[in-house]
Amino acid sequence: MPSNFPFDAVLWDMDGTLIDSEPLWIEQERQLMESIGAIWTHEDAIHCLGGPMARVDAYMRSKLPPDIHDKFAPLALTNELLQRMEVRLSQEISFTPGAFELVNEMKSANLPLALVCASSRPLMNAALTSIGSQLFDITISDNDVERSKPDPEGYLKAAASLDVDISRCLIIEDSITGITAAIASGAFVIGLPHVAELPHGPKVIHHPTLENVTMRDIANLFSLEHERR
Repeated sequence: MPSNFPFDAVLWDMDGTLIDSEPLWIEQERQLMESIGAIWTHEDAIHCLGGPMARVDAYMRSKLPPDIHDKFAPLALTNELLQRMEVRLSQEISFTPGAFELVNEMKSANLPLALVCASSRPLMNAALTSIGSQLFDITISDNDVERSKPDPEGYLKAAASLDVDISRCLIIEDSITGITAAIASGAFVIGLPHVAELPHGPKVIHHPTLENVTMRDIANLFSLEHERR
């Protein structure tokens, strides 16, 4: 491990941060909604990024034509969406640019790693089937917490499971919901903006991508930020 790396553990978000799954969510949402006669735009998809599923389901139901609205019970749409995504994620899936190299560098450095996402355990396991379950020491899904993101419970539970102080952890996130949870946890945060502007905070650094980013680069980013303050 680089001698100046300032964190005792790194907690990774999954969708959009570690794996390039957001286009798959958008694709499956659109196919599902169009199959039942509803229109699903890119703006609708962006609104739903980061979950949680209860909010996504309510939004999807709000987009149904009035004549079929009552045909779908609460959570019926997202349950169908989750089944479709479980199949899709278990097939080949890509890492986001730079994520594979960075997580492997961290793994090789024996840095404790956790994967924390707002997706269900079956979805997380399907993705891990594609990318490899050996990368992370622990994994926390939506099924493993009482309160999903934007609540910090998942990140706090991950730090406790790794036996590290959350204030000595780095969280890597990409959504408003996830960044909100990360900030509330008390950890340091790298935010990866995609479309929407991400929240700011005293321990947050926004960075455009993980491509070509190393552990030493991360250490330098936070060292420079500390010097500026």
